[in-house]
Formats: sequence, structure tokens, C-alpha cells
Amino acid sequence: MFDKKMEESDKKFNNRGFTLIEILIALAIFSIGILGVASMQILSVNYNGYARRTTQATTIVSELIERTMTLPYDANDLDPANSPQQVMTGIYTVTWNVTDNVDNKTINMTVSWPERRTTKSIVLNYIKPQDI
Repeated sequence: MFDKKMEESDKKFNNRGFTLIEILIALAIFSIGILGVASMQILSVNYNGYARRTTQATTIVSELIERTMTLPYDANDLDPANSPQQVMTGIYTVTWNVTDNVDNKTINMTVSWPERRTTKSIVLNYIKPQDI
């Protein structure tokens, strides 16, 4: 008789399901995982934006280098007396200095843009040989 009551009481408490504590622990673990994924997503968006602006800046300065390479050696834009020169393209500022050497000109181009609380920049140097 005592055994029979014990079996009946075991059946009452042997519900196959989750307790409230188990559910709360699972939700806490899931929340921590989601917060990690969310912070990675924010970092990814920020770095993608920086990469886009860096690519645009490099493209702008490359186009300007190509343009100045087609200029004659004694062009006004390549005169060291006019250095530094500056061009604005959107948020980008391109500045270049020309140094006259014996048989070539060294051109130092810097493109800069505002990035949050700082200013980022890329510097490219190239040499324009004297026309033959």
C-alpha cells in the first residue's frame, strides 16, 4: 500500500517539460550570445564604412595622379612655386606638393577626410620624369 502511494506521487511530479528556472537560464545564455552577435554587426558596419571611404579616397587620388601624369613637365599645376595646391571633392581634400629635382619632379599627394572625431588621410608619392 505504501509502495502504491509512492508510485502515484512519483507520477505526479514526473511531468516531462521545462521548469521556469531552466527556461530563464536558457534565455540568459541566448541573450548573451545575441549581444555578442549584435556588437560584431555594429563593428562590421563601421569597418565597412571606413573601407568604403578609404577606397573612394584612393580612387580620387589615383585619378588626380593620372591627370597630372598627362600634363606637360612645365605645367602650372606641376610648378613647385605654386605648392602646395589643394582640390576639394565632396568630403575629401587632396593636397599636393611638387619638388623639382634635376631631371624629374617628385609629387607628394595627400587625400584627407573627416572620420568621426579625427581626420584620416592617405599619402601617395610619385615621380614625373622630364619630357624627352
